[in-house]
Formats: sequence, structure tokens, C-alpha cells
Amino acid sequence: MFVRELMTTSFFTLTPHQSIQDALQIFSRTTAGIIPVIDEEGTIVGILTKNRLIRAIANGSSFDEPIVSLIVCKPVCLKPDYTVDEAKHILLKHVISQAPVINPEGQPIGIVSTADCLHTYHIVSTMLDNQLKKLFDNLPFGLFSVDRQMNLTAVNPIAQQILNVDPDHQPLTISDLPMETLDLKQMIKDAISSGQQTPKQKMSINHHSVLVECLPLYERERISGVMVMMEELTHIERLTEELQWTKEWEEKLRTVVELAYDGIVLVNQKGVITMANKGFCELFQVQAEQIIGQSVMEDFPDLGIRQVLQLGVPIQGTGKIISGKRCVITTLPIHDGKRVVGAVCKIMYRGLRQLHEALEKISRLEKQISYYQQELNDIKGTRYTFADIVGNSAKIRQVKKEAMFASRSPSTILICGESGTGKELFAHSIHVASGVPGAFVKVNCAAIPEELFESEFFGYEEGAFTGAKRGGKKGKFHLAQNGTLFLDEIGDMPLSMQVKLLRVLQEKEFEPLGSSRTIRVNVRIIAATNQDLERLVQEGKFREDLYYRINVFRIELPPLRERKEDIPEIVQTLIGKLNQSGFDLKGITPDALSLLLNYTWPGNIRELANVMERAANLTTNGYIDIEHLPTTILRQEPLDSPSPSVYAHPSNTNHIKMNNSYRDELKNKEKELILKALKQAQGNKTKASHLLGISRTWLYAKMKEYGIR
Repeated sequence: MFVRELMTTSFFTLTPHQSIQDALQIFSRTTAGIIPVIDEEGTIVGILTKNRLIRAIANGSSFDEPIVSLIVCKPVCLKPDYTVDEAKHILLKHVISQAPVINPEGQPIGIVSTADCLHTYHIVSTMLDNQLKKLFDNLPFGLFSVDRQMNLTAVNPIAQQILNVDPDHQPLTISDLPMETLDLKQMIKDAISSGQQTPKQKMSINHHSVLVECLPLYERERISGVMVMMEELTHIERLTEELQWTKEWEEKLRTVVELAYDGIVLVNQKGVITMANKGFCELFQVQAEQIIGQSVMEDFPDLGIRQVLQLGVPIQGTGKIISGKRCVITTLPIHDGKRVVGAVCKIMYRGLRQLHEALEKISRLEKQISYYQQELNDIKGTRYTFADIVGNSAKIRQVKKEAMFASRSPSTILICGESGTGKELFAHSIHVASGVPGAFVKVNCAAIPEELFESEFFGYEEGAFTGAKRGGKKGKFHLAQNGTLFLDEIGDMPLSMQVKLLRVLQEKEFEPLGSSRTIRVNVRIIAATNQDLERLVQEGKFREDLYYRINVFRIELPPLRERKEDIPEIVQTLIGKLNQSGFDLKGITPDALSLLLNYTWPGNIRELANVMERAANLTTNGYIDIEHLPTTILRQEPLDSPSPSVYAHPSNTNHIKMNNSYRDELKNKEKELILKALKQAQGNKTKASHLLGISRTWLYAKMKEYGIR
């Protein structure tokens, strides 16, 4: 702290020609013991002390007499940038209680007293003591002090824990320590008697492994005690054991990876290769030593590992031609809690022909099973079960869990969610899981004209109205007896029909049109909507009592954008269904899947299914790629920028600074190579990309850049 921070800036001044009477009046208005005396320019010429003034009056000086003879010339002055400690020493040295503070021009700007300095010094000292205590208590090692009489004078929390002592039980002496601290006690005694710092010794104290050192403390060149430092080794030893265990498992993992039949590569969160097995190196014709520590995104961009690291979702079953061999690539993210810390990529390229034949046999069997399952479901009126709900994200798992609970209950269920999220699929699944003997009957409330609502729901007798069918017709409630009635888009139901529906739900009975007989019903209601029913109730468009009647067991379906980690699995399922309907899809490229993962999907799963079917109609080689996706998805901001030159490796071009003429020449050469490859491949872009050794994504980006059509 400095003088400028504690000086009093509100003070009075005098001039040499002012009278004793003037000085008396000023002293009566201030508690200061001095008043600076200044000249016409405001420069200090001296000070007038209260003691000198009182002595002059006592000696009979006239009140009209000027103070010039009473001025203390060349007074002790302080500067504003003096520290409090410096100011205190100056005041005590000259045995004065107050001194003026002057600026570089010699003008007084404040007054400082010895009391101010001592008070401030005490505050600073207390603050430093508190800081030192906080530091002492929060040291990362044990620390305690012992005086010459072997009393413990200070013990920090870590030392308390190691020694198992309570600092509140005072006084503590060395003799109070446990018996197992005999070596420590002797070490302290040796340090006090020798006055020398002791060598570090490893000890075991109360199940703590510690490294102990004693430092002598001196006061006026005489030893006053020792400071004992104890470094905790237990945690370090535990970490060493864990590190050894990790190394052993790393060796086991390395052995397993090396013995694997497929090509396997592991990368860290930055995409740097940390491990690659023999199968991977043979496929790419490289040595493991050459690629360990290199970027997988730069050296092997077509594996699609960048997307897995960025999005944290697996990409499975992607087909690629690598080194002339058909390969199936699966890349899985490695998670540490919620954080992606790396990825493992497996490339199957051996025995794929036999595997393909086996998969075809399995596919034929699945089609047969699917056919008979469909026949069985058609009898019950359902097409889906919980097995058809694809996804393993936390949100979809939670919703499926809630739906399973709902299936065991007779309560009315309300399924809410955006259009295309699978509300009907969940309704079917709940019905199947419930095991009820009756049928699943669906009613689209938005598709039935208002005048036909009553006849559709309750049925009618023969002759009930003009045009009625002979023999009458059973209503939806009757058809769903002992089963499930699914009211889709219930938010669009007319208010007039809402009243009658509410009565059936409450009374569990209804009368067909034109009939006087009452039919008791045992039907479980599942309602679904993509609207905000609470808002419709407030607007008077939906009955509040009906809302509370159907909103018993509510299930909220998450939109696809909130569970994007499920998209790869959903895509593979859709590919399987498309193949069952007559397509011959082999898979989807990582670049195309990356765009699907990056899209917001306002139409949810229904929109994704439409996109996949469109792409299935456009592909010629069985793989869905970027060019097969609609423009709404292609307009998304890409995850990756286009590749560098098709023949200049990125790692070799990062540090080359090219002038414009050389850059233009390089681009011309690059364009020439692309045109040559396209000509040789007769316009087939897939073959051209293989000839150039780049992905089709990069090829399309370069063709767009150079205006090649």
C-alpha cells in the first residue's frame, strides 16, 4: 500500500503573512496538528505546528502578529509513491507525528500521520497473515512446525490427516503422536539438535506413504524449532499401479488387434493414429511405423473417421473399394463419459464373398419370417412391435421404457410429437405388447367428415338413415372391442364429436345410430397429436374435460434432430426395408451419411425415409452418395472443406508459400489431371476418383471449382 492511498486530501493551508488569529481559526476547524504554509505559487515553504502556535500565544505574542516567525522551514515531507512502511520509518526516525505529502512541483497534496501509518500497517499485516494461513491450509502437502520444547505449534489439514491429530486439543506435543511415528520423532530431534536440514526419508504413517523432510527454524540466529514437510506418496503409488495396469491392458489390446482377421486402426480425439494392425497395413501397403502419429483424416480421408469424431455417432457397414478390394467399413466412437476421446475403425476385406452369400441366405429367411409375421399382424390389425422402433439413444430408450409401462396399464394414453416421429408405430407396439385379445383399430380424426363421425365411431342399424347399408355397419368402438382404438390427429376432432367421445370414455357404453340397444365397451384408447392441445383448450377449440380424460399416460416422442446418434442405425434399417421391397442397396458413403447427420430433419423419420427411397431410385452402383441426396440437404453447411490438390499431399503443402504464378500453374495441372482421368474412365466419376486416388466427394468439389461438367 502507498502513501497516496492513506493520506488525508482534505486539509487547510496558510501563507507566511497571515496572522496568528487566522491560524487559530483554521486549527479550530481541523483535527490536524500541522498546517502547510505555501507561497503565492502554491509551493510549500514550511509548516505551522499547533504546539508552536500555542507556545507563541502563551509567551504573549499578539494575535495580529504574522506567523512568519513561527514557521518550521524545510519540514520533513513525504511523496505519494512512498510505501506505508517507508513513511512509517521516516516519521519514527524524525520523531514527528504528522508530515505533509507533496507532488513533484513541491505543492502539498495531503497530510499523513504516524497513527494512519501504524493503523494501515496493522491492516496490511493482518491481511498478509490471513493470506499466509490460507496458503498454509491449502498446501498440496502436509506441513507442521515444532518448537524446541517439542510442541506442535502449527499443523495444516493434510498433516492433521496423516498424523491423525485434532488441532483443537491443545497443546499437542511430539509425545502425543502414534507409536508408529518413532522414526519421525527421532528425525525431528536430530534436526533440532544439529540445526541442519535433514535428508528426505520415506515413511509409513497411519497407512499413508510419505516422504518426510525437516527444515530448521531460526530466531535471532538461534534455532527455535523445525518445519516438517510430508509429501503424500500414496496417490502417486496408486497412479503408478494404475499406469502399469493400463500398460498391461494396452499390450493385451495390441495383441488382440494384431491377431484380428480384419484391418483395424485406432485414433485419438484429434484423429492421430495411435495403433494399426497388420491387416490394415497390408491393405494400404504401408508400415505401421510410417503412419503412427500421423493424421488419419489426411492420410486416409475416405474412411470417414472425421465425421465419427465430430458427431460422436457410429458409422457402420459402409462399402468402399480400397486397393482394388471390396471393403466394408465400420467406425465406432470411443467415449469417456460424454466426451469423444477417439475412434476405432474396422475394415472387413477378407472372405467377403462367402460372407455375402451367407448374408443373402439370412436375408431370404428374414423375408420369409417377415411375411409370416405380417400375416399374423394383419389378423390383429397391427404392423409394428417395439422391435421395429430403431435407435439406442438415451431419449428413445426412455420413451420405449415409458411405452412398455403404458402397455401394461388399461389407462388412456396420449402420444405427442412432431409429424413423422413415429406416433402410430408406438401405438401399434403398445397394443402388441399389451397382449389384449381384441383388434387394433385406427381412426384418422382429420380425415373423417364431421357429418360421418358418429356413424364411423358408433356404427348404425339398417334403415337408420337414407343410404344406410343393408344389415347396418359396426362402428370403430365395436370393432375395437377388447382391443385398442387409436385416435390419430385427435386435435382435429370437431367439438360436437368431442362431447360424444367423452361420454363413451366416461360411461363405457354407446348406442349405434338408429338403435335403442346399449352396447358396453371394453376398449383401451390411444390418442395421438402433433398439436399443442393445451393451447387448443385455451383457444376453446378442444374440450378441457376431454383433454384431462385422454391425458392420463402421456408419452412425448423426441424429434429426430434431438437423437441424431440414431440416424446411422435408422439408415441401415431403411436400407434393409428398401431391399425387401425390391431395391439392391449395398450401403451409404460416409460423406452422404455425414450430410444426413448434419441436417435438421423438420419432417423427422418420415422425411428421412423419403430421402432414402429417392436416393435408392437414383443410385446405379448400390451405394447412396452425395449426388443422390436432394438439394435441401446439399445446401447444408458442409462439415469438411474440399480436399487439397489431388496429387499434392496436405502434410507436404501446409508449409509451402506459393506465388500466384506457381499456384495458377498448379491449378491448371490439377484440372488437366482430372480431365484426363474422366476421359480415361469414359465419364464414370467413380472410376475417375479411383484413378486419381481420391474420394468422389473431393472429385465433385474439384469439378465444381474448375467448372468441369
